[in-house]
Amino acid sequence: MAGIIAEFLDPNEISKYLHGVSDAEETWALYDIDADPVEWITAGQNGIVINERRSERCLIKYELWDDAPPLLASWDRTWTGSVRFTTGRVTAISGASGGTSYGEEFDLGRPDGDWNARIYRKSLGHEEFTTHIVSFTLLKIQFWTASP
Repeated sequence: MAGIIAEFLDPNEISKYLHGVSDAEETWALYDIDADPVEWITAGQNGIVINERRSERCLIKYELWDDAPPLLASWDRTWTGSVRFTTGRVTAISGASGGTSYGEEFDLGRPDGDWNARIYRKSLGHEEFTTHIVSFTLLKIQFWTASP
């Protein structure tokens, strides 16, 4: 059974607007990925573009697993894919009005590796406080080593 190796809840709230998660030293890589306008996530070399433009605020939790984690059913959306990171350290990138901000780094434990990734998304809302009004999103990003 798969077990969790490390986890980290980035204490920084990502404000307007999340671009995605990239290798910590290759942050420009997100801008080289041709995001699919239909899909909410597109992965490429050193980055995962996350189309979360409608949410003004996000929190991200990272998890590193020793094998494929069990699927979670209570989230709004799920994406599974693979990505290669040069340094093995990842960070969230957001920007608005020409400024760019970065989240805390999460270390995957080894450089120059291929990773499977699963991303879960949940938009918060409650009763008449719809997800559109609240505009707050939770993301859980799980990584595990890709098989050679």
